[in-house]
Amino acid sequence: MRIASVLLGILAALAAGALPAARADVAAPTAARPKLCLVLSGGGARGIAHIGVLRVLEELRVPVDCLVGTSAGAIIGGAYAAGSSPDEIETAIRGADWDMLLSDQPARANRSVYAKELERERIGAAEVGERGTTLLLPRGLAGQHLQFYLQSLVAPAGRGAFDDLAIPYRAIATDFENGAMVVLDHGDLAASIRASMSVPGAFAPVEIDDRVLVDGGLVRNVGIDVARALGAERVIVVNVGTPLLKRAEFGSVLSAAEQTLNLLAEQNVAASLATLGPDDVLITPELGAFSAGDFAAGATQIPAAEQATRRVAAQLERYAVGVDEFDAWRARHRRARLPPHYARIVVDTSTLARVPPASIHRLLGAAPDPADPQGAIATLLGTDDFESVTATVEPGPQGPTLVLQPVEKPWGPNYLHGGAVLSSDFSGENDFMLTLDQRATWLTDRGLEWRNRASVGRVDAIASELRQPFDAARRAFIAPSIDAVQQLRSIYQEHDALGTFRTRRLRAALDLGIRLGNYGEWRAGIEAGDDSVARTTGLAVIPDLRQRAAAWRTSLVVDRLDSLDFPRRGFLVSADARFGRRMFGAVESYDRLSVEAQQAFGGARFSVLLAARVQTEAGGDVPLADVFSLGGFQNLSGYERDQVLAERLTLLRAVVRERLTGFGTLLPAVYGGFSLEAADVARRVDASAPGRLYGGSLFVSADSALGPLYLGTGFAARGFVSLYLYLGRP
Repeated sequence: MRIASVLLGILAALAAGALPAARADVAAPTAARPKLCLVLSGGGARGIAHIGVLRVLEELRVPVDCLVGTSAGAIIGGAYAAGSSPDEIETAIRGADWDMLLSDQPARANRSVYAKELERERIGAAEVGERGTTLLLPRGLAGQHLQFYLQSLVAPAGRGAFDDLAIPYRAIATDFENGAMVVLDHGDLAASIRASMSVPGAFAPVEIDDRVLVDGGLVRNVGIDVARALGAERVIVVNVGTPLLKRAEFGSVLSAAEQTLNLLAEQNVAASLATLGPDDVLITPELGAFSAGDFAAGATQIPAAEQATRRVAAQLERYAVGVDEFDAWRARHRRARLPPHYARIVVDTSTLARVPPASIHRLLGAAPDPADPQGAIATLLGTDDFESVTATVEPGPQGPTLVLQPVEKPWGPNYLHGGAVLSSDFSGENDFMLTLDQRATWLTDRGLEWRNRASVGRVDAIASELRQPFDAARRAFIAPSIDAVQQLRSIYQEHDALGTFRTRRLRAALDLGIRLGNYGEWRAGIEAGDDSVARTTGLAVIPDLRQRAAAWRTSLVVDRLDSLDFPRRGFLVSADARFGRRMFGAVESYDRLSVEAQQAFGGARFSVLLAARVQTEAGGDVPLADVFSLGGFQNLSGYERDQVLAERLTLLRAVVRERLTGFGTLLPAVYGGFSLEAADVARRVDASAPGRLYGGSLFVSADSALGPLYLGTGFAARGFVSLYLYLGRP
């Protein structure tokens, strides 16, 4: 009886709180711990800070029983729910190439020959569809690379119920047709995350279960009610939403659109946070004005989230468990991240309306390599016919099957591209060139294309070409064309322009060509037409001339640079040869050869570009309309543009560039650098003696939302100094 009395006394003391509280490292009974759900908000790149919250929760031994994420919170939350550790998620985020992920195009080296040609001709990548008099805009970023990245981030999780993940999970999206909240609880995990972050206007909507879905932040940026529906008794809420803009920041259409989205999110956030109870925990990292679009720097905000979580450590400790229990929880919820593995790749062409399925199968072969899905996707996107390639994983008897479905551009099949270059030398010489490119595709089932291009400004030109492929993969083709070019040039003596003359060139041509994958193109053919030269101002240094010209011609371009304006890796080789002959009424014979090579080296901060160009006549007099030129920014800097006209020249150039800083979306990268240039020149048009010329430049350049921007000064021997300002590619 005495033993029973002692036991009863101990139990009474425990009930009354007479004994000291249990130590924090002693596990509380599992049944006594309330079900705890983590709710991660949207906020664009600010959402990468969620990783810091996860890390501190694990340090405090706070296990999570369920997880709800919106937009960026859906990314970090989905990876954590799939079994990744905070360190693994941070490594994946820091290692991501966000410039590529936030683009629908393949890496530049793998883009189409046509896309790279547009860049070299100073034409932008922005594309508009054209149907009669109606212009059609793209639907927004399809997120082609982003979805594959998300698949690798949550692998090996694929399709199924999200309750079966390491941590039960929900992603929140918005039905774009009726504005209803959509809670995604099953299916393709990567696609669900992608739908949750589809900001309207920036990303194309995602279709899941016959619903068109966009960013969940429009209706529920903080999904507390969704967590309650999962059975959560307590919630930990992390809010990283973008603060509202101040009145002084309303200066543009972009800022107005940003403020509208922020207002929609802020209203539903306020309503959600009002439902928090006294035992719930709110974490609000101090991220200041950090841009929601700066994904490349998003990981820099992780420490701020760690600090914010430690500030509420006393509240979180109520839900901490002992070491053994937390280790057991973590062991159950950690799942090794594995790269996606596929037994085979199948291409579904059932939805194609314009592109013949035979063209796709011929291009990829009967059995695409399952170890290289990105290669197959890059090949499809490299045709310029598709907005995106959706990828789904289906179970199969031999293992997972990756089903690729190319999605034709809904704004096609006729496309417009435009380009502009504006320049000034700060001494009254302002210049411009505007270019418009039009491409009509699939005029026949055999892939006939019609390409037209026109430019006005420093160079006036118009060109038209038909291109008829010989094979289903469109590798070999025949191309009749016609083009006309007019430009003004000056003859200089030292610093002074003696006179200005106009050259006009009209050509009709017929080429046979072979496309070398997405690397480049080789062409060979014949051309004939008229050339003319006429003085416009100054001395009659060049006699007026009009003559017929005809030539055999061949050209080769192999472009593997990772960037044309700010290259860090890759190379570019181009060669062009014309062999003028007395045919079709032409009276002159000549041989003209031009070869250029560029090689880039470097990393994210420093880069070096080495380039060499050799241009020469190999017999006869090259027509003045086709004579070679030097002068201008990094083309013998310090001299005026086209100041040196010659029939033989060699140019060597080295450009060193350092990334200095960036300023968000409109000016993501600013560089400083210098160039050194040396040229050997002979047979100059102004009859100057042959010799070597040297130049160089100092510059600041930027990769801006409007195109490349350059500000620099050039210098050369004998006192030649020039200032340069370019918006657009020089």
